[in-house]
Amino acid sequence: MEKLRGAWGAALGEGLSSNRVVGAALQWLWMIMMFYSIVPYRFSSDERGSLYMGLLISLVAMVVTMLFVAVIVRRERVGTNRFVVGGAAFMMSVGSVLAPFSDPTTPIGMLALGLSAVMTGTGSAVLFLCWIELESSLGGRLALVELAASLCAAFAMGCLLIAGPTVPVVVLIAVMPVLSAVLLRRCAASLSALIAQREPEQKLSRNTVALFAKALAGAVLIGALMGFFDVVSGCKTYEVQDVHGMFLFLAGLAGALAICVISVFLHRDGIFYSYRVSMLVLCLGCLFTPFMSDANTYSSALIFSGYHCFVLVLCVVCIDVSSSFRVSPARTIGLGFVALYGGETVGSLFAHSLEATGASMFDLTLLTLVAMSLLLIAHLFLFTETDLVKIGIGEVSLMAVTDSAEGSTGEAADPVDPSVIIAERFSLSPRETDVLPLLLEGRTISRIQEALFISAGTVSTHIRHIYQKTGVDNRQELIDLAHEMVEQDEAG
Repeated sequence: MEKLRGAWGAALGEGLSSNRVVGAALQWLWMIMMFYSIVPYRFSSDERGSLYMGLLISLVAMVVTMLFVAVIVRRERVGTNRFVVGGAAFMMSVGSVLAPFSDPTTPIGMLALGLSAVMTGTGSAVLFLCWIELESSLGGRLALVELAASLCAAFAMGCLLIAGPTVPVVVLIAVMPVLSAVLLRRCAASLSALIAQREPEQKLSRNTVALFAKALAGAVLIGALMGFFDVVSGCKTYEVQDVHGMFLFLAGLAGALAICVISVFLHRDGIFYSYRVSMLVLCLGCLFTPFMSDANTYSSALIFSGYHCFVLVLCVVCIDVSSSFRVSPARTIGLGFVALYGGETVGSLFAHSLEATGASMFDLTLLTLVAMSLLLIAHLFLFTETDLVKIGIGEVSLMAVTDSAEGSTGEAADPVDPSVIIAERFSLSPRETDVLPLLLEGRTISRIQEALFISAGTVSTHIRHIYQKTGVDNRQELIDLAHEMVEQDEAG
């Protein structure tokens, strides 16, 4: 227990907030109860039809809302506007109340279903974006720990609620958005000074845009896999929906707990190992798909777990893009989840069309091979670990640190080399010492690779080790550290 406390304290210091964890957990819990359980639809004569039709409409509403936010938001923070937060919570609560009256077999029930789906999709997209935006103020590594911890809590509570009586659970679901919004406003107020310190947004380079576009393409493919397999497995296990939901939530809890442990004990490298875990679990889920039957929901549970692990990774990637490239977090988060939810919408539509044609198990086997191929393409060529490193350090052109040291006086004195000071102070290896000055000059990984005649993977490893030894999370923090070291050396 002492080792666990020591690792937790060393990784997080005093930064972890119970209010943020609880508030985000309520948001996660509301989303998984509304979109992945039949509890809100138990009064409908067609539970499966209400659930999947509502989810599909909600996904479209979420994509449109996220895209709208990503396009219109520049510097302002969405979560700091109390009317936006309050309106999102109100829409989620009203949509939760309308959900039990949803019924695709009657005109009034269909109207209730449409209104509920649009309101829940729009409201949840805004409030979810506000929570990730708030976490972006803390940096990607602490955000990963808090989001993983909140997702663990949400799945644990979901396992209890999914087996509970319908009316009290629906009432709790309707209240959750209000409580989450209240905690969001309180947490945003406590971080107002930190939020105000953000630097002006800068124009992204062509390489940066291409890098983020590759990541978004990978998110589209993984979202499509989730949408497809969720519908296929849900349709095949219609008679045991409660058991199916319990399988999903328990698997999600195991995955989120694994990410939480990784992010605490492997603080600096947590994002890389989290990504590997999500890809491994998704691959296993795809491989088990041909063996699905009414009594076997393991494959869908694995895919569900891997998908939510990937959601955590995507959150941190969007946060890293925002902090490294000084872009509004609402824009990067909005674009990231437009890609993910857009892919999920396409996958769901394809699965529904496949169900209508009555696909055989041979067809599922063939589709599994296609799905595995798409997943490997996403992992090897689109959403790659090397790209995660590039996004984390910020592939931007930054001024050399020595410029500020020289510019303070008009003398042509010998400039202080910050890389030498940092290398000596933090005991960098000879190869890390070679990489450091190029990193401070703003060189990209490919440029450092060419200058030192080493592979891109080796450069990425050296950069990660430099960050670990100096205690920084990205290139900008390393630049700031170099400035401080130069000033201390000159003052001393």
